[in-house]
Amino acid sequence: MNRLMGVLFFFILATGMIVAYSTNSIARDARGISVVVIDPSHGGDERGVTLKEDIFEKDITLAMAKQVQKYLEGAGSIKVELTRTSDRSVSLSERVKKAADARADLFVSIHVNAGFGRKASGFEVYFPGFKGPSAEGSGSHEIVKDMVRTQHLNESVRYARLLLKQMERVFPRKDRGLREAPIRIIKELTIPAIVIETGFATETMDRKYLLEPLKQKAVADAIGKSVLEYF
Repeated sequence: MNRLMGVLFFFILATGMIVAYSTNSIARDARGISVVVIDPSHGGDERGVTLKEDIFEKDITLAMAKQVQKYLEGAGSIKVELTRTSDRSVSLSERVKKAADARADLFVSIHVNAGFGRKASGFEVYFPGFKGPSAEGSGSHEIVKDMVRTQHLNESVRYARLLLKQMERVFPRKDRGLREAPIRIIKELTIPAIVIETGFATETMDRKYLLEPLKQKAVADAIGKSVLEYF
């Protein structure tokens, strides 16, 4: 009987926490206060990959992030926070804290790719990945945490698919797909979060597109449209 009561209590607790997560999301949407944090990667001394002479990944990602903010604030239904608004160094912990302080519903980190040979091109989206089940003997609290984390990962995947669809319209036949990887910035977060690699600085056409302000705006608009569709 005691074991049965324990199982019943755990089921009620787990269900309650997941419903609470879902209800919180619905409440935010009803108030029109959905919050997205846009993370322009690198900054300051951390330049990222080089695209042209004195133009670096940090410059491209900041330009795109500001365009995303402009696009979404024009829509009027989304609050946008940037992890940096200028060319300055921002630590991993600062980026994570920014998302926590903003009570963000979604986190999008913008990057530029490199490597995999000079012919590698296109865009791709990463999510942190589903870890295995809790170790044997884990308590109910850890199991519930895993369930909530899985919900966040499911939402990350849902957003990622919307983003890939919008990016395909900007760069047809350049979709490298959705990838699972324990990237630190999104692994540290406890909300839906993704990393988008917008193109390859090491490939001629990708680099040309990424340096064009109109293409930067097109990528930013694709991110903005996918955020609106997500919420």
